[in-house]
Amino acid sequence: MEFPMNLRTIDLNLLPVLEAVYDERSLTRASEILRITQPAVSNALSRLRVHFEDPLFVREGRGVKPTAMAEALMPAVREALDKLRSGLEPRSVFEPSRSTRVFNLSARDAGAFLIAPALAARLEQVAPGVRILWSQLHRSAVAAELASGRLDLAIDVSDLLGMDMEREVLLSTPYVCVLSPDHPQADQALTPDSFFDLRHIAVSSRREGRSLIEELARTFGRRITPAQRLPNYMPALEIVRQTGFALVAPRQIAETAGLALLDLPFDFPSPESTLYWHRENAGDPALTWLRSLIRDISRDLEKSQDHAESAAAS
Repeated sequence: MEFPMNLRTIDLNLLPVLEAVYDERSLTRASEILRITQPAVSNALSRLRVHFEDPLFVREGRGVKPTAMAEALMPAVREALDKLRSGLEPRSVFEPSRSTRVFNLSARDAGAFLIAPALAARLEQVAPGVRILWSQLHRSAVAAELASGRLDLAIDVSDLLGMDMEREVLLSTPYVCVLSPDHPQADQALTPDSFFDLRHIAVSSRREGRSLIEELARTFGRRITPAQRLPNYMPALEIVRQTGFALVAPRQIAETAGLALLDLPFDFPSPESTLYWHRENAGDPALTWLRSLIRDISRDLEKSQDHAESAAAS
């Protein structure tokens, strides 16, 4: 990438300030994240404005908003900082407690919901300076983003295709049928007929193509046309709460909503969440550590789920 700046004439210590102010839209919050005083942030910003001959940020409400120049600079600034941070991390030694590494991760709705909170809690204890930037990439883009280095790890379904991608299954996610507690079927075991007679909504990240519930119906020679199709589970669960619709959802997500959870009336393989990374990064000590951390978290989640299922069955 060609940087729209002369990196030999700018103090590189100023770039983290530019990044922090851009991300936080606040000089005060930027100073807290950088652990420097607000006057120091203001001074750095003044020097950046002189260098780029642009205000970079203008006041908006209680914070600031970036100018067009700042927006144009940020992709190159982030790439420069990521390369510097990665390059300054010793390849043979990674100290989580002292690291300020920024990791870019992509995860689908279920994977992020399950793993992100536990990962945040663990990082707060063992690596407080490490930052995780989550995104939700389209599956077709994951392999290219991993290869480019713009993405470090991805958590997705187990059948992604791509050259030079390593993978490891993290955990399986059992699904249940979710209904409002007031639904007439809420306290009755489902049969295949009663299940397919329900009015369904669906969750899918795709705008087109069949959703999970539509694929499921086809395997039984049935047809379901979801009344609504949403990109993630949180609004879908709220719709279920307020209506008579049914939703097939991961048990761990559905359990947080206080709704009626019914076992599916047929064998349904639990989809697997899989961790992906690029082969070239397999030896990166920092990424090796993060993969190990995510692996441990996934095992803990599976143990908790197994314990909950055993308790429910007893």
